[in-house]
Amino acid sequence: MNEMIYRIKKIRSAVPYKLTLEFNSGEIKELDLENRIREHSKSAKSLYSQLLDPEYFKSVKLDSEFEFVYWDNGLDFCPDAMHIWAVEQEKENKEEVSTR
Repeated sequence: MNEMIYRIKKIRSAVPYKLTLEFNSGEIKELDLENRIREHSKSAKSLYSQLLDPEYFKSVKLDSEFEFVYWDNGLDFCPDAMHIWAVEQEKENKEEVSTR
């Protein structure tokens, strides 16, 4: 079994608190980070708390050499983890729709 190592090729959109990302697999995934950000923002010193500012959240950048997203405060996310989170959210959303 050949495991794909995911990298982010492009940030398609960044709106609070969602990113639409294009991965090296050709997939385009929307990822809602709000719950994760709020969970890790309980301390005012947390780097995550800065992401609660909608304008700061939208300042996300793509490291084109290593192909991951980051913010100027030093916070970044692993592309593999972001892909997993996006796939999990897609499954949750489909389950919610099917139970209505």
